Amino acid sequence: MKDLKKIQNWMKEEKIDFFILNRSDEFLGEYIAPYADRLKWISNFTGSAGRAIILQDKAIIFVDGRYTFQVREQVDKKCFVVKHIEKYWKWLENNINKKKIIGVDPKIHSIFEINKLASIVKKNKSEISFFSTNPIDFFWKDQPKYPQHSAFLHEIKYAGKTTSQKLKIVCSMLKNESIGCYLFNALDSIAWLLNIRGNDIPFTPFVFCYAIISDDGKINLFIDLKKIKLIKNNLENYINFFPIEKIEYFFEKIDKNIKMGMDIFRTNYYFKNLCQRNNIEIKYLDDPCYYLKSQKNKIEINGAIKANTRDGLSITKFLFWLKNNKKITKHDEISASKYLYDLRKKNRLFFSLSFETISAIDRNAALPHYKITSKSKLSFKKNAIYLIDSGAQYFDGTTDITRTIVIGEPSNEQKDRFTRVLKGHIAIATAEFQFNKKASDLDYLARRSLKKIGCDFDHGTGHGVGSFSNVHEGPFRITKSNKLNDIVLKEGIILSNEPGYYKKNQYGIRIENLIISNKISEKKLAFKTISLAPIDVDLIEKKLLTKKEILWINNYHKKVRQSLSKYLKSKEKQWLNNVTRII
Repeated sequence: MKDLKKIQNWMKEEKIDFFILNRSDEFLGEYIAPYADRLKWISNFTGSAGRAIILQDKAIIFVDGRYTFQVREQVDKKCFVVKHIEKYWKWLENNINKKKIIGVDPKIHSIFEINKLASIVKKNKSEISFFSTNPIDFFWKDQPKYPQHSAFLHEIKYAGKTTSQKLKIVCSMLKNESIGCYLFNALDSIAWLLNIRGNDIPFTPFVFCYAIISDDGKINLFIDLKKIKLIKNNLENYINFFPIEKIEYFFEKIDKNIKMGMDIFRTNYYFKNLCQRNNIEIKYLDDPCYYLKSQKNKIEINGAIKANTRDGLSITKFLFWLKNNKKITKHDEISASKYLYDLRKKNRLFFSLSFETISAIDRNAALPHYKITSKSKLSFKKNAIYLIDSGAQYFDGTTDITRTIVIGEPSNEQKDRFTRVLKGHIAIATAEFQFNKKASDLDYLARRSLKKIGCDFDHGTGHGVGSFSNVHEGPFRITKSNKLNDIVLKEGIILSNEPGYYKKNQYGIRIENLIISNKISEKKLAFKTISLAPIDVDLIEKKLLTKKEILWINNYHKKVRQSLSKYLKSKEKQWLNNVTRII
């Protein structure tokens, strides 16, 4: 690849032995604007997570289990060695030899990550070279421009709490930790705290900015001032506005007698460098908003329920179209995805999709995070397995739902695997657990039936979901690993429930609904399912189900029918009554 070669030649000239590249931007979020997709530029990999290590004569790309198949199809295997992300740190430990120069852009790596890298480098008497500008930006001639979209207010009727109410809690937390001011680097936290949204990142309603909050409640917001012209007068009078590029000068003037708080995982290393350069003492404290915003208030929960109902109506109409379209073989993954988008955008309070729709037929469905292209797209055919994973941003909530359906007749194996995935889904949906449980403690339930026949899926069972915010919201996850999930579940957390099964080059299955944790007694929590759309009964092998599982399916379908029927046309209603019949 020519682009990779350009970087490697530059590395030779500059005597850089390793160039470490994250798929990230300076705000360290999962979704990034096109200008920041440097990993795609150098490798052609389009997944939402990944890392590359570039050497002068070779390159390695690291991805998680969602992208194992996809990365091998997209990158040039003559240029890139593909490895699982779990091997990333071990690879660095084993391959950074003595007196090597490791090049890093400090703005796209967290403090935690660079601290860990520094300890490896120190052991081997090597050195980290921090770039003032990412070298890829020099070579990327048609790099997209920095977004210029205006910010807007997230109204209290959707947010549920004012900035003043939220700020009072945050400032109390800072005072308890003797922190004079706190730097917010993460866009989701700033959006939640200030009740502002934007359109700078595809699928995620955020505006590019940084915020420094004093323990007395003063807010310093660093943002492109043109983006807030329309809302500046509506924002709280204790917010000071500065151009985003002036944040470096602000650090020069900060009182050196106070401590600055930062989240070691959610702050880029550039800010640690700024503090060290200006003799500012850092105290690491988890981003207060990260946890506060994950626990939804009553208005946010009601909004999520309403948003998922409207969204479920679009999904149901879409499934009706798929199952009853006599000309479906003239359609493909792209046209089906567009049809669903056209249904969704008619919904009240629709803002955008919440991620790029995964519309996948047969072998493409075996890629958990498949990305459609004009080259890869498949057309519908008889007896096809079709997986559609999609979601939307509404002003009152964020949605994410997956359905797998068959166009025609499924094989016995497909029915078996689908039913085992469904059993895992029901096991999570019906789980009751003590207040001291972590989400990861429940993960085994989703895999139990598949594991009985030696199968599994290489992705998490569930992720947190924001409120008109990130579709993948931390810190709560239902996953095998305890490392990312060392906090206990609370009431009011929205999670996805999405077990799956993938047979390489043949088909994939995933069933996903959103669930909310509810208090059912003084010591127990349980989940309430809020996504509403029929599950394909043509793929169910009833003999594998218990009586309790059959009851759950029937009750769920009854709820779908009762919630959506009144909004459907006559033929759609008849179809829904049939596909949600008692099994």
